[in-house]
Amino acid sequence: MSASPSSLFDRAATAPARVLVALALVAVTATTVVAGHRHGASAPAASVADAAAEVPPAHEPAVRRDVVSRSGDRRHGATTAAVRRAAPLVRKPIPTMPEARSDAAETVAAAEASAYNIPGHCLGWAREQADIPSRYADAATAWEHARGRHPGDLTPPEGAAVYWLGGSGGHGHVAISVGGGLVRSSDAGGYGVVATVPLRRLTREWHLTYVGWSDSVNGYRIPGVART
Repeated sequence: MSASPSSLFDRAATAPARVLVALALVAVTATTVVAGHRHGASAPAASVADAAAEVPPAHEPAVRRDVVSRSGDRRHGATTAAVRRAAPLVRKPIPTMPEARSDAAETVAAAEASAYNIPGHCLGWAREQADIPSRYADAATAWEHARGRHPGDLTPPEGAAVYWLGGSGGHGHVAISVGGGLVRSSDAGGYGVVATVPLRRLTREWHLTYVGWSDSVNGYRIPGVART
């Protein structure tokens, strides 16, 4: 059977002073313990809530945004345009005909000094007077590929290569002009003998067709041959 509140107060009023002090201390201590327990229990909850707020949701991936610099693009475009404008214009070289080692005067001197030749090898003899290497098979082919040609001209300058077509094998003939309508030719003085004769004589006696003269033999130009 529990005591009524009034009886408890009556007992407390008649209790000794030291008992009252002890009861007061017990009440204060109990209150402090309860308050501390409540405060400690609420702190972790707040910490967990704060940590949860700091963690981003898993379904929202971080988006990277690139910074676009329009001024940088403009500078890059200007630099590219400047480089394109500064690019040099490359031109293909104009092909030039190689030159013979001997010029016109040296070719004439060599031809006049020559006395013999291999019979039937007029092109080989003529090119050797100008130090020109071998290339074509005969005089007819050399005329076909010659540059600087003057068809039908009967007054070739000194050092020029003079050409005929025809002959027994159709190989044609070539000689070196020494000026004045004269040529220095292989086989002109006999079989294998070099001689200086009028241009028209070879046309008439050898039954050849005169086609003209050129400043080149086998693709090599003879320097110093006057071009009229």
